[in-house]
Amino acid sequence: MNFRSVLFSLLLLVLAGCSSGGLYRWVPFAGHGKSSGSVPAKIKPSRSGPFGPVTGPVYYGLEVRLKIAPEVIKLSDTHSLEARLQLINRRKKAITLVFNDSHHFDFILRDAGGKKLAQWSDDQPVNQTPGYVIINPEERAEFFGNISTRDMAAGRTYTLEGFVVGYDNLRQVATISP
Repeated sequence: MNFRSVLFSLLLLVLAGCSSGGLYRWVPFAGHGKSSGSVPAKIKPSRSGPFGPVTGPVYYGLEVRLKIAPEVIKLSDTHSLEARLQLINRRKKAITLVFNDSHHFDFILRDAGGKKLAQWSDDQPVNQTPGYVIINPEERAEFFGNISTRDMAAGRTYTLEGFVVGYDNLRQVATISP
């Protein structure tokens, strides 16, 4: 009996000492192991690449940016706004967005009270064919749309919301003051 206990203790020490990861690699209930990686690492805001540092919100590894041209809006000269929704892949793997139809994105112009003034997709045709967009690492996808300014008045504040259809977190809101 004494021989068995010495042999078992020696085997236990060998397993614990030989492994660079410790005993928990061999015995699953002994100690705390390394995390399984179930919680994704956050994107570092100082990370730069071909698109510069992260300036917008990041969801699903995609940074969302909304840009409006012209930057200075004069309603007497400007009949429409060009909105550009950028999705920048900040991961090291390709990201695939799957859509039920050809309606991939949308822009909505709202007044200060939240009333919808214009929606880009109102006059756009929609095909019922499923589609997808693949964004490779360090690349981007851009979606363009023109929004009419006919219902806007000078001196008021408006919001332009750009979003990806079917992905609630992939949205960005910009404030406009003509």
